[in-house]
Amino acid sequence: MTRRYLNILLVGSLFSLSACAQQSEVQQMKQSVSALNSTMSQLNQETVKITQQNALNAKSTSGVYLLPGANTPARLKSQIGTLRMSLVNVAPNADGTRATLRIQGESNDPLPAFSGTVEWGQIQGTTDNFQEVNVQSQLINAPASVLAPSDVDIPLQLNGVTPEQLGFVRIHDIQPAAQ
Repeated sequence: MTRRYLNILLVGSLFSLSACAQQSEVQQMKQSVSALNSTMSQLNQETVKITQQNALNAKSTSGVYLLPGANTPARLKSQIGTLRMSLVNVAPNADGTRATLRIQGESNDPLPAFSGTVEWGQIQGTTDNFQEVNVQSQLINAPASVLAPSDVDIPLQLNGVTPEQLGFVRIHDIQPAAQ
């Protein structure tokens, strides 16, 4: 009789352990699905921004547009050669938004010292029919690079606009610095 109770207790324990293991696996599966959904949502948002950035640049006659959240460089043909530009480290601060403009030369030569204009603001409308709103600008200066290929990081202070409000950054009039 004792052996029979022991067998029943053992079988009951196995069912309990099996149920616990399944619960744990289900919980892990839910967490994985949730993480995957979050990643897919982020990728969808990034895809929309890349598409908008490409559409704006296809129509641009002056400079190159960079959209926060696109996380993709854009090319600009300038007086100092073709440059790849991207916006990184976009974050809020007390005066608005700080960001880093990363400029990479595509040739095997170091970049010369140069200047340019950065504009930022909001975009209203669609990429087919848009208007730039609350546009501000600042001049930038970059020293000559020593290494090739060159990467130059220029810190930007974009006053008056939070990262959520920042619709675009446009860089234009890149020219070699006067000697």
